[in-house]
Amino acid sequence: MATLAVTGLFYWTEKVYKKPPIDEAKEKYSLMNEHDPKALPVFFKLEKMTISLIPKNQERTTRMRWLEIEVQLALFNEEDTGFVKAYQPVVTDRIIDITSKMGPDDLGTLSGKIILEDRLKREINKALGKTIVKSIFFPRYIIQ
Repeated sequence: MATLAVTGLFYWTEKVYKKPPIDEAKEKYSLMNEHDPKALPVFFKLEKMTISLIPKNQERTTRMRWLEIEVQLALFNEEDTGFVKAYQPVVTDRIIDITSKMGPDDLGTLSGKIILEDRLKREINKALGKTIVKSIFFPRYIIQ
């Protein structure tokens, strides 16, 4: 009995049932308009900042170093954009405070950049009082 059922199902799917043709325009429209809003983060761009870095060694021959940085925050929700915009001075202050405490030798390495991103994300979320920032991107990151 089971063999007949399996054979009948196989015959029906191969010979009788015909799949409808794919309508490319309809599929493209559904892909473009039916997306999950949580799948893509919302970005908030901060203005370019120039931050003076304190050298680790306090010799007189050490020249002053600068970090020119542009920061983009990836937020969890689009609704939080207004909240971050209202508290932008706090966010900017946190970025300047944390970055200026790290030395140019620390920030010049890949691990230093990752540590900076982690510290900024943690401190910005702490300063705002809730978890808003998903990740941080640096489109411009120049140490002079």
